[in-house]
Amino acid sequence: MRILLDVPNVDVFYGSASVTTDEDADRSDVDAPWADESNGLCGASIPGVLELTTGTHTGYLPFRIELHGSEPAVDPRWDEVVDVSFATRFDEAVLIGMMGGNCFPFPLPRGDYRVRYCVQAFGEAKHSDEAGDSYLLQFWPAPPAPGRILVQTSAEAAYWHRVRHTPTS
Repeated sequence: MRILLDVPNVDVFYGSASVTTDEDADRSDVDAPWADESNGLCGASIPGVLELTTGTHTGYLPFRIELHGSEPAVDPRWDEVVDVSFATRFDEAVLIGMMGGNCFPFPLPRGDYRVRYCVQAFGEAKHSDEAGDSYLLQFWPAPPAPGRILVQTSAEAAYWHRVRHTPTS
């Protein structure tokens, strides 16, 4: 496992952050990342873009990004866990807060990946500015596959899974 990024202060707005490897990707349709997704926390339907839903509406959040050689085990300390497929044609990605608040570039070799988005204290963040929600993205090489919800504990995550679910054909 290699840590690609570990930052305490990603500026989120409207409960959203993103990872992009293609700055020219068309992101004008806010629903497009969720097309054909089975979850409501990590949208990956725009090539080169991951849209991330956060529990905190507005504020600074810690994010860690890891690169694994194979699928990691699901760590039980995470309250919400989803997997999606992601492909990049470039060797660098950027984690950004909503509205381009702050940008954190990190290396990510081009290829096909599975991405696991892990969240702690997602549900609590809606009700408290002191929730201490934190976020982890784990990448590993893998061919494309349908998205999965692996762990869901909060009513808030269940809501997002329900409203953004669009069955794959």
